[in-house]
Amino acid sequence: MQSNGSLIVAESEGGGRMTRFSTDAPCARSIRFWWVTVSVALAFIGTSRTAECASAPNRVVIAYPSPTPRVAPLWLAQDLDFFGKYNLAAQLVLVRNNQMLAAGLGAGDIDVGYTGGTTVLGAAAAGVELRLVAGFVSRGRGYLVVRPDIKKPADLAGKRIGVQSIGGTLWMYVILTLEQLGLDTARDNIRLLVIGDQTIIARALETQIIDAAVLTTRTYIPGLKQKGFSVLNEVTPAMAATGIVTRKSYLQKNSEVLENIMKSLIEAEHYMMSSGGKAQSIKTIMNRLKLNDFSVAEEGYADAIKEFDPRPFPSIEGLKNMQRLLAMQNPRLADVKAANLVDLTLMRKLENNGFFSQLQARYRE
Repeated sequence: MQSNGSLIVAESEGGGRMTRFSTDAPCARSIRFWWVTVSVALAFIGTSRTAECASAPNRVVIAYPSPTPRVAPLWLAQDLDFFGKYNLAAQLVLVRNNQMLAAGLGAGDIDVGYTGGTTVLGAAAAGVELRLVAGFVSRGRGYLVVRPDIKKPADLAGKRIGVQSIGGTLWMYVILTLEQLGLDTARDNIRLLVIGDQTIIARALETQIIDAAVLTTRTYIPGLKQKGFSVLNEVTPAMAATGIVTRKSYLQKNSEVLENIMKSLIEAEHYMMSSGGKAQSIKTIMNRLKLNDFSVAEEGYADAIKEFDPRPFPSIEGLKNMQRLLAMQNPRLADVKAANLVDLTLMRKLENNGFFSQLQARYRE
């Protein structure tokens, strides 16, 4: 090491020259102070940026297949920022077809589906591994709405019934309803027409494109009754109708984010079911469904909260019932083990951590 004025030049271990300021140089203390100050400032900026990144909300895409009052927890989670509470920024997407929704989940374009067993089973038949991780509605409710001239089940022979898709949830409600009435589509020449979601189906009834439909909400029924339509039958089958669905790989790699999605939606469900959440829930339903009649939205709201389960564990029984029906269209589904399509890991974690008890205390009547 050699001294050179106020500088010390030393050889590094690798043979390169390394220059340092001498500790006894007049300007050394001020330079050292400047460097310490800059280092502290840079460390502070780095810490701030790290904290900012850590607090940045996780962006998620959530899709749903049909706009009905059952979807209100999803809408409320966005309107009241339950998503933000759990560090999420959610984009909600309406995909009016379960097959397309399942394809979007499988491809990774959609992170979570606010849907049910139809999507999971359909994906399983196509070799896509989806999992049902929560189930808001485990026992469905369907209303067979018919034209004024249809007075009894036998009158449905030769008629047209609207569905959203063949193999979809509304299709299953139709098949279950016809089974209950002792009718058969082939024998009784009943045609099932793919029309669209329930909003479109209600219009198709009014314009006589179809003669009957099974609706899973009473939202549109008062208006139809005013025009002479009637409810011929009601069914309440065990069905994994509405819940939270994701692909297996997303569950494995993003379990914390998925848990927060579940917390957001389950808290929104509890809010909706509480007396204090009724007014806002009806307002949200009116806005999202573009309804002008408060009483219509209120009836849809009342139907939905009767169906919701405050501890939304998925129904394997309901999934098996749906599997039986879908196997009529796709025999490969007969070999699928329904229990393997359900994952209770996060639901059990929430229960063990007291999440449901906390919500019940927070939103108690």
